[in-house]
Amino acid sequence: MTTASPPRFHLGIVTGLDFEADIARAAIAAAPAAGTDLVTVACHGPGQDRGLSAARSLLDIGASALLSFGVAGGCNPALPSGTVVLCTGVRDLTGAGSGEILYTNREWLRRLKSRLLGDVLVEDAMIASVTVPATGAADKRVLHSDLNAAVVDMESAAIARTAIDAAVPFMALRALLDDAQTTLPPAALAGLGADGKPDLAAIARAIVKRPQDIPGLIRLGSASAKAKRALTRAAITTGPMFGAV
Repeated sequence: MTTASPPRFHLGIVTGLDFEADIARAAIAAAPAAGTDLVTVACHGPGQDRGLSAARSLLDIGASALLSFGVAGGCNPALPSGTVVLCTGVRDLTGAGSGEILYTNREWLRRLKSRLLGDVLVEDAMIASVTVPATGAADKRVLHSDLNAAVVDMESAAIARTAIDAAVPFMALRALLDDAQTTLPPAALAGLGADGKPDLAAIARAIVKRPQDIPGLIRLGSASAKAKRALTRAAITTGPMFGAV
């Protein structure tokens, strides 16, 4: 009787939004088998606390590396929507972070960049990670001018700290959604469900109260489509292991 070989490597991917997890899982399913290596996606919803919960759940089932994967807001005015940002480090602007930089794995970044160059618009840069959404164009540009952050998200600091505490490699790959010149309309934030799924009813109620948000929502929809295409292309190109091995 033969027994299956134990996995050599287990990649854990954390997303904050349900569609991000779907993109990662679809790329994993479409890629050639990874042999005895494993990859697992966890989405517990947006924000630092839920990112922490997802990261810990992956470590609990044996993940030996963590990837923060999804979309993010733009801070660098030179980068358009759809740019794929490979994180050189996470500027932790959460209550636990006080602004220090949590660095990513350099070799992992190099492998990702070598696979993506020529396939998507790619930039290696700093990510700012916050607790409260950065929605204003002026605030996002300050993150770039003062802290050299190219994009901003709400999960990567918690994931990075979890990886550091567990002494496992960490990386973040984010596709830029709203560019640095864009202020998000309040109706867009109303539709951000705690489970990572869009709350269409909440968006509808917000539009009734703020019909002036409709042009902004239309522009955001176009930018979102670009970001989703770029994220999908990056996942297909680098899946199933996303450069981790």
